[in-house]
Amino acid sequence: MGVFGPPTYPVLSVNQAGSSWNPSAKSSIDTKTYDYIIVGGGTAGCVLASRLSEDPNVSVLVLERGPVHDAWYSRVPLISSDLTSKATPVVFTPSAPIAGANGKTLEVVHTEALGGGSTVNAMLVTRGFIGDFDRWAKLGHPSWSYEALKPYFMKSEKSLSHEGDWRGHSGPLVNQTSPLNATIHTSVQTAASELGYKITTDINDPDISVDVCATLDEAVDQKLRRVSAYNAYLPPEVAYERGQRLKICTKAVATQVEFEDGVAVGVVFEASGKSIPGTFYARARKEIVVCSGAIGSPQLLLLSGIGPQEHLKEHEVPVVVDLPGVGSHLQDHLGIPLMYEVPGWDSVHYLGYSAWRGFWEFGKYMLGYPGVLGSTVAPISIFAHSSHVDQQTGRVVKPTAQSSASDRCPDIEIMTMACISTDVIRPPHMGVFSFLLCNLQPKSVGTVRLASTDPHKRPEVDLNFLSNAEDYGPLRIGILISRRVANRAAANGYPIKEWKLPASESDDDVDQFIRKELRTCLHYTSTCRMAPRGDGGVVDDSLRVYGVRGLRVCDTSVFPCITSAHTMVPAITVAERCADLMKAAAKRDGMEDKLI
Repeated sequence: MGVFGPPTYPVLSVNQAGSSWNPSAKSSIDTKTYDYIIVGGGTAGCVLASRLSEDPNVSVLVLERGPVHDAWYSRVPLISSDLTSKATPVVFTPSAPIAGANGKTLEVVHTEALGGGSTVNAMLVTRGFIGDFDRWAKLGHPSWSYEALKPYFMKSEKSLSHEGDWRGHSGPLVNQTSPLNATIHTSVQTAASELGYKITTDINDPDISVDVCATLDEAVDQKLRRVSAYNAYLPPEVAYERGQRLKICTKAVATQVEFEDGVAVGVVFEASGKSIPGTFYARARKEIVVCSGAIGSPQLLLLSGIGPQEHLKEHEVPVVVDLPGVGSHLQDHLGIPLMYEVPGWDSVHYLGYSAWRGFWEFGKYMLGYPGVLGSTVAPISIFAHSSHVDQQTGRVVKPTAQSSASDRCPDIEIMTMACISTDVIRPPHMGVFSFLLCNLQPKSVGTVRLASTDPHKRPEVDLNFLSNAEDYGPLRIGILISRRVANRAAANGYPIKEWKLPASESDDDVDQFIRKELRTCLHYTSTCRMAPRGDGGVVDDSLRVYGVRGLRVCDTSVFPCITSAHTMVPAITVAERCADLMKAAAKRDGMEDKLI
């Protein structure tokens, strides 16, 4: 048992999970073998491992690059979201220089922990708009429409705040409506309403308008603790209960997937940082699923010989399948921060003003009272479609018709945070409020490519932001809306002052600001996307990799295109459906074996 009661987590080391790698005797009698091997214990991997291991007759191995991140502070929402803390399990690597931003590089964030990005993100529970998934259907994937995915959205969650028949109430992902801890959020809400943005408390309502100011839901439980995919789907009690059939190997780096006669049969792996010498191997009786995220999944496929033929040959990787779509079509929500000065007492920064303030908030949190420590820093977002907004006033002038719900999809989100949103130095004792606006439907696409054949090194990520000039349009409108909302809040009496904004409202000044201040929103998708093979697709509608058998990909990399939302819930939903697809395939195979 752990010091504070919960049991320590049952994990295997690489030499316990696999057999010593001998390429000439891959299927020797002592090779460790499982029904399913899941490479990546991130958001999707935790869901998939939990659902597959519900069957007592199935064995599952999870290979996760990072450790189990389960210290007490990992459940405190504000603390666990601090990507700058050395205690947060993230690794930063520089992107390729962005040509559209004067060669600027951005930090690409890789989470290394069981639960992946859901252990460190802003905890926002946003499915995406109905138009996102119906667009997937129109792209040729009818089984991934909103109506097809609705049961999985509901199955995955336990909503504590909503009773709509589109919400789930018995699933593992506990969530509730975010509290508004800062007065500025209430002022922003009022100002947005006066500009025509409808106030809503359920952004996941399928009939909602595009142009709204929404109080968002957060993955926080009744005790004000973060709920990650790890906490929700693979907590210690589940891992112990299923210990005979569910094996979780942490600090393991997959080096390649092995194939025999076009079938994925096993995974080769090593210890992270090579802390345990040697190379190890495990075989899969049924299927291997790559769940390493939109950066890691294409890297593993490339290392395994699946990808653009010329790129593989350049790195002297034997070609298994020439699949040009692997690592292509990288999408992310391009973010632009606008920051204002606000009273110190009305921002998160007041926690550092004096010791008693920090103790006060910590005491409130430990006693179960809502406060800044127990919730997201971004409780309110303004959503809009740029074509609906007056380009002078920022007002909604063309609200979406209620009759066209299946076509509705915003291209702007403006997150609001009572804190700084870049690495710029803040003057002492100054409170900061940020509008972090993002282009939800970017036209620019990037790539993930091998920088080296060393699997311990991260791949080269070219975000390629602003390579398509159309991406400026929604960003300009988002900046306009943010300024008009701030101006309205000031007119209503809130003491808000400009701090870090474009020099003027001219397109030249705004565009220069965009190029200088752009940042990633960490919503990487679509690098192994679901699409026809001839159109650059990597997986089919069942998430099976083209050209081989026994191999699937399941994470945000399979999105046909990026959604108008934060990506945690869509990733969970994809994994929920993938589990059902795999169970159905296993059942069909079992019936065929009986017939034979």
